[in-house]
Amino acid sequence: MTNHITLSVLALSLIACNGGQKDGFGSAESQELSTTPVTATIPVDQSDTIYVVATGANMSEMRFDTKRIKVPAGKELTIALENQSTDATMPHNIAFIQEGTANEVGQGGLSFKENGYVNPDDKNVIAHSPVVQIGETKYFTFTTPAAGDYAFICSYPGHWGMMKGKFITE
Repeated sequence: MTNHITLSVLALSLIACNGGQKDGFGSAESQELSTTPVTATIPVDQSDTIYVVATGANMSEMRFDTKRIKVPAGKELTIALENQSTDATMPHNIAFIQEGTANEVGQGGLSFKENGYVNPDDKNVIAHSPVVQIGETKYFTFTTPAAGDYAFICSYPGHWGMMKGKFITE
């Protein structure tokens, strides 16, 4: 892909130009300090990688640092999932799914450990990452679906109830 610009670099540039105002973007450092959900938006004319960080020391603290991802429809998109969790029992993945199907996708993936806890025949799954262990970052690329509202979750067993967000394509 050409012209890969990380969300962090883009965010720092926007913050510098806006005198510190965030306009919905945030770098990894500012995301950790903020309690406001972060929104990642990809401009139509750029080919970017979106960095999503999974954090948490236990089941009640686990979360994605991004709660909303908005991108153009039909765009080749790379997601980088970084696992910054601090408990060895906190591997994570990210699955982009049809809105309203988190429980179905999560339950349906329980028997598919070798496929990142995602049923490979589940028509509700648009794309997903492999499972990412603590300290790892894994990348995957897919073409975004038609314009609409979708969701993303961690489909690792028991995580999809807390680790979720909106995925919007325009």
